[in-house]
Amino acid sequence: MILSLDNLAHRYHCLPSEALSRATTFDLYVLDVSTRWQIHQQEQDRNRHLTAPAKRSQMPTQRQMLEMLKRAKELKND
Repeated sequence: MILSLDNLAHRYHCLPSEALSRATTFDLYVLDVSTRWQIHQQEQDRNRHLTAPAKRSQMPTQRQMLEMLKRAKELKND
């Protein structure tokens, strides 16, 4: 209950004592639904990240590296 009161006060930018004196059960219901929705969204993002296909490495191939080395040597000799 204390954490809910703190979250409610934080959301409405007031002191916890103000939230306690002014809040209704509807405010607590909205806070609960909002918190559950945020948790759901975070879980979806986490699952999406874990199940995403691995991205292909952006490392150059061995052939590309050899070509870069050859160009670098040619530029050095010029």
